[in-house]
Amino acid sequence: MGCGISFVKYVLFFFNLIVALLGLAVVGIGVAVLLNWTVLKSELEGHITVAPWVFIVIGAIMFVIAFFGCCGAIRESHCMVVTYAVFLLVIIIVQVALGVLLFAYQQNLKAALVKSVDKLFDNAKNDEASKTLFSNLEQQLECCGKYSPADYYLNVPKSCCTKLGVTGKLLGDTCTIADANSTGCSTKLGEQYEKWSKVIAGVAIGLACIEVVGALFSLCLANSIRNMDRRSHY
Repeated sequence: MGCGISFVKYVLFFFNLIVALLGLAVVGIGVAVLLNWTVLKSELEGHITVAPWVFIVIGAIMFVIAFFGCCGAIRESHCMVVTYAVFLLVIIIVQVALGVLLFAYQQNLKAALVKSVDKLFDNAKNDEASKTLFSNLEQQLECCGKYSPADYYLNVPKSCCTKLGVTGKLLGDTCTIADANSTGCSTKLGEQYEKWSKVIAGVAIGLACIEVVGALFSLCLANSIRNMDRRSHY
């Protein structure tokens, strides 16, 4: 094995070792949320309890793919390196597809997101978990109601007055329409989606380009391993 192929071999090994460790860390985060954060789970029951499982699945996929790349490179296993390359090519296709979908269906996805926020606001009137989740959304995004504080009429919650609360100007437990954040959560979330969707799509496509290099390296290494095996049989 030449110096160039040896370099590729160790680059693939250390890169995938890091990815494998990150995958285990992501699984650990998902398990910690699933087992220990019982208070958070009870507050958000029925809304984002699937999130820990998403972390666990993504972390497991990262670990399995990195395992094939790491072991295949260090053991010079043609089968494992080719399997790693196939996995990587599938991920590249998925990432590019997601990036294209985010660009092509930006307005449709934004409308669906806004509709979900509207539904959450309507459910918050009768469901305590939905109310807690929407209050957290108002605090995080510094928004109020669906489209404006007027959606609450005169019963504006404190979560709408986050800016005043931080500066200490909010007296007592009263939040008025005049003091509340003026932008509705549906509008604010739509603006945030428009701001970040193109960035996320660009990052996904950019990562896919880097992964193409990794796939080419792995295929090059697999070809070199196969040639070495053939020469060893003669």
